[in-house]
Amino acid sequence: MTRTLETERLLLRPYRASDAVALAEQIGEFAVSQWLTRVPHPYGEADTLAFFDKVASEAMVYAVCRADEVVGCVSIMGDLGYWYGAKHWGRGYATEAARAVVNAHFAHSDAPIDSGYIAGNEASRNVLKKIGFVSNGSKETPCLSRKANVTINRVILSRDKWESSA
Repeated sequence: MTRTLETERLLLRPYRASDAVALAEQIGEFAVSQWLTRVPHPYGEADTLAFFDKVASEAMVYAVCRADEVVGCVSIMGDLGYWYGAKHWGRGYATEAARAVVNAHFAHSDAPIDSGYIAGNEASRNVLKKIGFVSNGSKETPCLSRKANVTINRVILSRDKWESSA
């Protein structure tokens, strides 16, 4: 599988150790981490480096870059997941990068892709809807940053749905 992907505006590439400080600062903002179930708050550079070590061999885990600046992350590790620094919200990066990763997935697999978003995260819901994901129930899950359970609205995307909406 390709280790880098390019879109019109973005480069999706493997993480580098030099990305750790910028990513820790971005994901360390509660405005970001509150929407992620597996990210503690506070979150520091050591947490980022541990994440890099954990995902180093994963083919579908990308740092999302715009003009040499890391703006967030997108991956398919079982589920499609993504996050972006708050200063990069509202620019369409999440949809653009997710489309690239979904396209790469379906170029090599017919397996459907699962994802989800925390109830109340309308921006994430909209990204998934634009790509073609459809509702697949909900579940309660612990959220480390909030130190409480949250409702995750589950969604799924089949290859047929992807191809019909692309």
